[in-house]
Amino acid sequence: MRRLPSAVILSPNLGCPQLVAPEEVNSSAVVLVLATPGGEQPDWSVYAVKARPSYADEGQPFELGLSEPEMLEDDSLPMQFHDLTETRRLISTALRTHVLQGYTFWCVRARPSEQVGADHLRKVSGESRGTLYDLVLYRQGELVAQVHHALFLRPRNPEARFVHLTDLHIASRNDLWNTEIPSIIDGGTGSEGKGFVNFNEHLRKFIRWANTAADAGELDFVWALGDLVDFVHIGLVTREPTDNNWSTLIDMFISCPHERERGNEGLRVPLFTTPGNHDWRAYPYPPDLTVESFGISKATANELDYLYHDTTEEVGKKIEEVHNRLIAEGSPILARSWWGTVTSFGLRGLAVGVSRLWTRLKAILGKYLRQILWLATVSFLSGNLAVHPAWWWWLVALAFAVLAVVVTFVIPGWVNVWVRRSIESLLAIDTDVAGLHDYFLKLNPYFNYAFRLENCYFLVLDTGYDCLTAQSFWDDGGKKVRRIGVRDNILGGSPDTMGFYPPHENYPYSQIAWLERALASIQQEHHQDAGAIRKCRVFVGLHAPPANLSDRDRHQADERLKNGKPVLMQRGFLGRFDIRYGTVNHYLSEFYYLCLGYREGQTHTVTGPGIDAVFAGHAHWSIEFKLQKPERAAAIWKPEVLYGRFSEEVVKSSGPPDHWWGPLLLQTGACGPPSKSDPNPPNFRYVTIDARMGVYNLTPRTLPDEALSTC
Repeated sequence: MRRLPSAVILSPNLGCPQLVAPEEVNSSAVVLVLATPGGEQPDWSVYAVKARPSYADEGQPFELGLSEPEMLEDDSLPMQFHDLTETRRLISTALRTHVLQGYTFWCVRARPSEQVGADHLRKVSGESRGTLYDLVLYRQGELVAQVHHALFLRPRNPEARFVHLTDLHIASRNDLWNTEIPSIIDGGTGSEGKGFVNFNEHLRKFIRWANTAADAGELDFVWALGDLVDFVHIGLVTREPTDNNWSTLIDMFISCPHERERGNEGLRVPLFTTPGNHDWRAYPYPPDLTVESFGISKATANELDYLYHDTTEEVGKKIEEVHNRLIAEGSPILARSWWGTVTSFGLRGLAVGVSRLWTRLKAILGKYLRQILWLATVSFLSGNLAVHPAWWWWLVALAFAVLAVVVTFVIPGWVNVWVRRSIESLLAIDTDVAGLHDYFLKLNPYFNYAFRLENCYFLVLDTGYDCLTAQSFWDDGGKKVRRIGVRDNILGGSPDTMGFYPPHENYPYSQIAWLERALASIQQEHHQDAGAIRKCRVFVGLHAPPANLSDRDRHQADERLKNGKPVLMQRGFLGRFDIRYGTVNHYLSEFYYLCLGYREGQTHTVTGPGIDAVFAGHAHWSIEFKLQKPERAAAIWKPEVLYGRFSEEVVKSSGPPDHWWGPLLLQTGACGPPSKSDPNPPNFRYVTIDARMGVYNLTPRTLPDEALSTC
């Protein structure tokens, strides 16, 4: 059982820190979101907060006093955000009901008891650099809560410099396997002669680069958007509630002792996060399904203990539990509305319907095969004995009966191995919000939130878990707008995710409405219209992309791109390009219009500031799209999607730095697993914006093996 604390600092936190100049701390205070048990207001006079440097010999600690407490009771979306810091006042349903049930949530201001200044900044070669602080909550002098890397004191600088990082896929098993593989099968040499690929080492390598850039004054923060961990639980049976891959990830960012032994000194710049579909997953894929990512052979993969020494009995119980549930409730790919899918989507729907029905039949066959074989045997014997009463036929019947007994025990065993093998794979996509427990408390309590650095705004959106699981266990699959399939969406492919589905059970508002009001707040502050000279830059970050291509479609698009012109992603009668392969699954048209500065029902008038770029990952490759309004648009028009190499054009542009080139839809290759398109992680995208809103770095990068260098 988890023992919940007597008070919790939810925000700022390791995955949602506050960026502030020292003088702003003195004038504006630090805004904290706290949770306390019970419904009564605490005696705030007995509480105090101390800001303590996250790393020894960097900065100076200082005290903060709490004042102006406000209870956060209303979770509904306000009609408008007066300031984007208000997005941190929305407490998710998941947090209230699954993690901190019975707690009361507060917004309080923490003001320093002494002047915060240059002495509180770390020095590198005599220059002041941004400095990370932990926040520690005391009650009557006793420590009751602590959050790491929650406050970042940053010297005043009109520029903004950040990194988009995605798909880390951290797991403690990666380090374990790295030590095990040399002793088994092929000595750690994969089918292509490469050594084992340890995703954890890719993050450690990136952290070293990021710290070098931060020391040079060339990096302000890292935006890590989803699939932070590969899966949550270490083993099928949870022995210690906190013994999970969230702990492994946090240790890497804050540098616990065993990480320092590996040469990882911890990240020196703030980190902003959002969960991806893997962050919801409880258990891993069998390694033989992803041997390419690990650089090993199938023979090696079959020797690896991917369920962490759980006993055969424990593994059997878990598989039996899932097996029985799938038979009772229908498999995740057999939505109860599958016939509606068939009739709604024509031939494609028919193929999906057949796939779902076949999976369902496999499960039924595995359960009832013995009875089916016995029925067939009895029918055969009774029918033939009536026709052939001779004595020798009785011997044939007896032999057939003996054979039938053998067959009914052997064949069902074969079938059950076949069925359970499929179910074992499906274990990896079984999701539960409980897996985010430690993420909410130790990294980031928000699904959606916003922050600001100078005149750049960053809006972070949740894209949820895999649609495959959701289809069966949420809403009976009745309101989905896309097909769901295992082969192209999960196993060996890129899964669709829940995305902007309005009736979300984990936060009580539409994300599209949230985004619209966040953009309205920016427009109100800067009087910024889409297409106009940029007084500010607006970036959206999420995990699953709003546009993507399959391998085949990307190959065709690349062929057309050779003429030097962006490729229009036409759908048409033949559906030449399916840009929704493995994407955010719902209500994308509304999102596209908001990116362009319009509302879907108001396409004749600019209503928002527009978005400069949307950063995403999920598909493990770097790929770029651009949204545009048709040149000769009628009163009612639809956004056009172009495929090209737009980040290169932005960097090479000789036009005015403050012009609007967006909205771009930018995917970045994975930090962790290699892919065919981005085979040498860690991949990331380094972005710099100057005081005139000019963007001078935007293209994706791969960190080389040679000596680290600055940007």
